[in-house]
Amino acid sequence: MNNKTLDHLLITFTVLFDLCFVATAIVVAYWVRFESGWTPEALALHKGGTPPLDDYFRLIPLMAIIWLMTLKALKLYRPENNATLSMFWSLCKATVIALIATLAALFFIYHHDAYSRWVMLLASGFSLVWLFLGRLVLYRFRQAIHIQGVGVNRAAVIGYEARVEKFINALNTRPNSGYKLVGIIDEATNVDGSGLQYLGKTQDILGLVQTHRLDTLFIASPTVSNNIILQILHDCEGIPVQINMLPELSEFIRSGTAITFFDDIPILRLRENPIQGIQSIVKRLIDILFSLFALIVLSPLMLAIAIAIRLTSPGKALFRQERVGRAGKRFHIYKFRSMRVNAEEEVGHVWAKSDDPRQTPLGKFLRRWSLDELPQFFNVLKGDMSLIGPRPEMSGLIDTFRESIPHYLARQRVKSGMTGWAQVNGLRGNTSLEERVSYDRYYIENWSLGLDIKIILKTLWAIMKGYR
Repeated sequence: MNNKTLDHLLITFTVLFDLCFVATAIVVAYWVRFESGWTPEALALHKGGTPPLDDYFRLIPLMAIIWLMTLKALKLYRPENNATLSMFWSLCKATVIALIATLAALFFIYHHDAYSRWVMLLASGFSLVWLFLGRLVLYRFRQAIHIQGVGVNRAAVIGYEARVEKFINALNTRPNSGYKLVGIIDEATNVDGSGLQYLGKTQDILGLVQTHRLDTLFIASPTVSNNIILQILHDCEGIPVQINMLPELSEFIRSGTAITFFDDIPILRLRENPIQGIQSIVKRLIDILFSLFALIVLSPLMLAIAIAIRLTSPGKALFRQERVGRAGKRFHIYKFRSMRVNAEEEVGHVWAKSDDPRQTPLGKFLRRWSLDELPQFFNVLKGDMSLIGPRPEMSGLIDTFRESIPHYLARQRVKSGMTGWAQVNGLRGNTSLEERVSYDRYYIENWSLGLDIKIILKTLWAIMKGYR
């Protein structure tokens, strides 16, 4: 688990705790007002008998929505927020806003019902205290597990000089920073004064990242040349490593970059790891549930296809082929066989054409309606692939494409998919690889669950039209 994943998990827990606290605050406030006997009747604004508790249960969804919207608007779900006096003051402002919004909602939505103002005031006060205490507990928990090395990004510094020492010292003096400095990567080997291990030279950056399991690279020295930075970006294009730099190297700033601060030291984030943290967990859960459901529902159809293949042509029904996925990991993709046995041995690794003479009559039908790809739900269930992502390429073509197509390896920063943004835009099979890479990069840089749903719907529509 890296630091980004931990951030998203803690934010998720914070939201869940907030929902529980707000709901509990209403119930406790009701008990204090009507059951405890602690509220003097002279101060009570509500007259008459005790209202049923069920009436206040109806307020829980309303108050929960108001609180979450208010906390989100005041940026109180950011991972960098600490349990400080400033945080408490922000929560006080959120409490006032949420109370006013709740009273306004009661006036317009439940104006026929009489709700105790004391319950609203007490619930707001309890929520304020509990929300702060909840954040304090999670903040201390994060500090504790960071000190134990859990949820920490393994990082290396590229370039070494006097200015870099300040940055190294800032990281080393904060054991709960979320980063563990593994060493220094530099052309010169004389880095003894840093107190860190010398890892190697930038020309070996890909091997160093993989050997030392690095999550983050800090380009911290202005002595690192532009050519070296471009070389680092190119070599690491196919692996999910975060690359940051200090902003003095400003000619590399472009859209999508972000500046963060670490102990008043500005850090420029050139590239973010895509689809990580809680987002990757949600995406994986969707993959598991959807693929499992598809395999159960489509199992009779898949069995019928397998039998039909065996009856109409010699050879196995399933076809396995080595493909390359996320971070260059090789895996075997499953498909229903649509070509003659040993068709690849005749021509090698080449893309299939719509009128490929190697296809069997049944295979041509399967490929037209994408039925040959149904076994890939097993790949999704195993975790080799995702439902949505760049299509995985044959291993025998990777070396050729990485040299001839700019940014080709950027496709490997995420899991491969059964379908993708390029495919639903007509770039399937033997089409322009440059355009496909461009669409894949757009998907990676602009990913959202909404975009995934859009791609699924467009894929289903294209299948119904028979796009092959």
